Amino acid sequence: MNHRDEANLRDYAEDRLQEQERLETEAHLAECELCLMRYMDLLANEDVDGIQVERLSDQAADDITRLVMEQVRALEPALATMPAAELAVVAQVQSPPTNNAEEPIQRRKKVSRGSRKQTLIHYLIAVCIMLLLMSAGVFQRLVDQPEHWEAQQLSKREPVTTSIMERTSAVIDAIVEKPTK
Repeated sequence: MNHRDEANLRDYAEDRLQEQERLETEAHLAECELCLMRYMDLLANEDVDGIQVERLSDQAADDITRLVMEQVRALEPALATMPAAELAVVAQVQSPPTNNAEEPIQRRKKVSRGSRKQTLIHYLIAVCIMLLLMSAGVFQRLVDQPEHWEAQQLSKREPVTTSIMERTSAVIDAIVEKPTK
């Protein structure tokens, strides 16, 4: 198997290959796990907009997080000693968004643990009732009922010709029975 070199893989990643060569590289990557791994490594280490992205170790990421949190904690006392006018500006910036009526948007109330437990109990009761109704065949009878009603209506219905004949007979009988004056 003829493996692809890094220049070919880089050109493929940057979409600089001719159509035929691109198709050949794609077919090779589909078959060759070694070249696919090299291609994935190349993508992982690729520059972003010309800037090499530095991969941080877990320790370095933890250190950055700790430093940022220390700076945030250092701001809290400064807010406590801030004059009222400046504090109003900060509060205005941190106020919740408003709707079209310029009223504060009402946030959802925190759901208590007891309320969640009560909701769960209601769902369990509903599931038990549904299972009971299913085992009793209530839902199946509801499904079959329209077919039963339709069959019942069809058996009661008489043909249109019979209805026309009966009406015609009634009209003729009415004419014949009338005494002539």
